[in-house]
Amino acid sequence: MRLEVERIKDREIEIGEDIEASAWELDSFDIKFIKNIHLNCKFVRVGKEILVGGKITIYRRATCSRCLEATEQVINKEFKLSYNVSSLGNYLDIDKDVREEILLDFPMKVLCKADCKGICPMCGANLNFEECQCQK
Repeated sequence: MRLEVERIKDREIEIGEDIEASAWELDSFDIKFIKNIHLNCKFVRVGKEILVGGKITIYRRATCSRCLEATEQVINKEFKLSYNVSSLGNYLDIDKDVREEILLDFPMKVLCKADCKGICPMCGANLNFEECQCQK
């Protein structure tokens, strides 16, 4: 999302945009972005600062770390950024910072649900759907 600095005044400006996830190269070996990233931001100038408040909505398919099943997730994340006007040129481009916000929100381990039971280490049965017949 790119906006002319001169357009940002002391009155809030709200802008929404859909960004193709593949353009930001966010996919990893176990997380794939399956729809556009929706970005909604509010810009306002306060003295020598430009404040940006926003909300990101992302849709991703991930592999559960416990049961190895694919799961689709909708993630809504809010963020706040600030920029010193004197360090900007004619345009404020927040794409790099928003991409970083998404990457920092990547989970260490993806779970299909909070109480995922995983798979049996002996027979490989998915314990969310069946009980294994292994001796305990």
